[in-house]
This record gives sequence, C-alpha cells and structure tokens, in this order.
Amino acid sequence: MDRLLSFKYYFVASPNADFQYTKLTLAIGLILIVLGFALAFYRKRHLKDPITKKIIRKYPGTLKTYGVLVLILLLVREAGIPFLSMRFLWLVLAGFFIYSVMKILFTYNREYKKRYTRAKKQGLINKYLPKRK
Repeated sequence: MDRLLSFKYYFVASPNADFQYTKLTLAIGLILIVLGFALAFYRKRHLKDPITKKIIRKYPGTLKTYGVLVLILLLVREAGIPFLSMRFLWLVLAGFFIYSVMKILFTYNREYKKRYTRAKKQGLINKYLPKRK
C-alpha cells in the first residue's frame, strides 16, 4: 500500500516489465470498442426516440476512442517504451474515462427534459404554419 502512495511509483520512466494484467487490459479495450460499435448499431437501427438518438450520438465514438487508447497504452507498456509506459498515463486515462461516465450519467436526464420541452413547444408553433407540399 505504501508504494501506491509514493510519487515515484507513478512517474518511473520504465515500470516493471512483469505486467500481470495484460489479458484483462486487452479484454477491457476490446470490450469498449465492441460496446461502441454495438451502441452505434443500436442507435441507428433500433432506437426510435429522436431526442435520445441526438443525445447519444457522440457516445459510440467516445467508447471507441477510449478502447483504442487503452490498447495503445497496453502496446506501449508491453513494448517497454520509456516515458510512454508510465503509470501516470493510465491514471490520466482512467480519470478522463470516469469524468466522461459521470458527465453522461448526470447530464442525460437534464438534457432530455430540455430537448423534450423545446420539441413540444416547436410542435405547438408548427401546428399553425402552412403544410409543405
């Protein structure tokens, strides 16, 4: 536990080459990429709500990006490239991922309500406009 709290543990240029979580990290990266493709497919083919379609438009790309970044960091770690395989980069990536997930969880309902009221108001206005031919 003491080494997790030390500054040197996260900023050593070449971490220990004996990385035990290669398969787990590879699986996490691939799962994020597959989830990105699955969410894009679901959004395009099966999702009927236009508001939700617009809100989750950027989420598949974000999932794919995080998956690719995990795979790149894993490749760099396995290759043993100094300074690019620092544990600090994993912390930065994990921090951004947690921030993205929390942002999605806390802003989705608020964004949906705002867009729904705007669409409802626009529907009331469009009722009195002439129809297109």
